[in-house]
Amino acid sequence: MSNQSMKKPDILASLIIVPICLYVFYESGRWPVEATIGSPTLIPRGVAVCVIFAALMLFVRALTGRALPLESKLQGKDLQRVAAVVLLTGAYVLLVERVGFMITTFFYMFLFALVLGERRWHRLVFFAVAVPVVVYAVFDTILNVPLPRGFFR
Repeated sequence: MSNQSMKKPDILASLIIVPICLYVFYESGRWPVEATIGSPTLIPRGVAVCVIFAALMLFVRALTGRALPLESKLQGKDLQRVAAVVLLTGAYVLLVERVGFMITTFFYMFLFALVLGERRWHRLVFFAVAVPVVVYAVFDTILNVPLPRGFFR
């Protein structure tokens, strides 16, 4: 184990995350309130507050010297995995609106698990099917939050 810690990355992450959450909190307050659905700001503001709290805890831990130790530098296969996940996530963000939530999320989940090392096909397929179906059922069906339809408009 190296004698390095996560102090600098924790501080940097906190300084990036808090302003983003404050912006989300502010912008969600400008949304119109429709009488039939109640306050649409509840979820984004609740998530923003929780993430700000977590980021501040991370920041305080880093400043007080309680940051987690860094086992080793990111290199080799681990660096390749992180880069692959970043590229995969970027492609997902660019394609989800055009192609649609279900199809894009299926391929994203499948490739994500594959990149992280899962090799059992039955698990890959189950994971890739279950996640988008459950998310669709919860958000689109139960909560009436429309998800991108893509080709199926």
